Amino acid sequence: MFRILCLDGGGIKGVFTAAALARIEDQTKRRIVDYFDLMCGTSTGGILAIGLSMGLSAAELLEFYRKRGPVIFPTMSLVERSAGLLRQLFVGPKLSHEILRRELSAVLKDSKFGEARCRLAIPSYDAVRGRIYVFKTPHDARFVNDVDRSAVDVALATSAAPTYFAAASASRDGRFVDGGVWANSPVMVALVEAVSFLGIPLGEIDILSLGTTTEPFSIAKNETASALKWNVGLINLMFEAQAEAAQAQAQLLLKGRVHRVNFVSTANRFSLDNASERAIGDLTNLGWTEVEKKEHSEVILRRFVNGVPTEQYKPSTVA
Repeated sequence: MFRILCLDGGGIKGVFTAAALARIEDQTKRRIVDYFDLMCGTSTGGILAIGLSMGLSAAELLEFYRKRGPVIFPTMSLVERSAGLLRQLFVGPKLSHEILRRELSAVLKDSKFGEARCRLAIPSYDAVRGRIYVFKTPHDARFVNDVDRSAVDVALATSAAPTYFAAASASRDGRFVDGGVWANSPVMVALVEAVSFLGIPLGEIDILSLGTTTEPFSIAKNETASALKWNVGLINLMFEAQAEAAQAQAQLLLKGRVHRVNFVSTANRFSLDNASERAIGDLTNLGWTEVEKKEHSEVILRRFVNGVPTEQYKPSTVA
């Protein structure tokens, strides 16, 4: 089977994903990157996919989120949170883009995107040209545009969530915003990549999809809301609606061969930028324990990280 790893967006909630991946590596004593033919990640999931492909272990990435997450998403007092919300609504991005760049540079260093050890498809949105964009490793001879981009630039481009971070430049051209505006759960991006560009038959594809936790979601209270009230909430609506649609579509096309690992939390327990010690600790524990459940661990050990590594990926441009 052609195995694909798909990682959702979700800001600091990527701690859940990183913990789940770290537990898989710890249980199996195997590197995730050696067992997937393609990895597709959006926003925080894109950061994780890039990190894994650049040789970092899932445990190292979890440590990065746990230690540096509070720096990227600083804990705020009630007054500071109120000021941050007003800034989002009336002024500009809530958080510092330069802090995120500095922290990503500390772990990804000077790596080039084309140096990835696994095929990558990383969704973003080109704000200048007004079009969707997928950063791709050179797994096809046509894919040469992103080879020399820095891994940090691509990570920033996929994770610049509107109203949270400013749009990110990616070396030569364009300014990019978070891929979550159209592919927060990137299973369909990965599926199209495998079928249309790599020529893999649908019947030979198996997908492991990891979320960043979700919660019961409703927009009923916004039925008569003003544009101002919709503003920040609209980001959540885009993320949730797209994720639900993409998961359902992929399950239908693959006849159930999408295994989903996620956790439904209580309302308002976690958020994209809540990096408090308690939230990070809870997300770590949830990711760790969720993937240990029999319904997940048996599938992962049998179908994905199963002792049969994938064939070593060789970039088409140097084949």
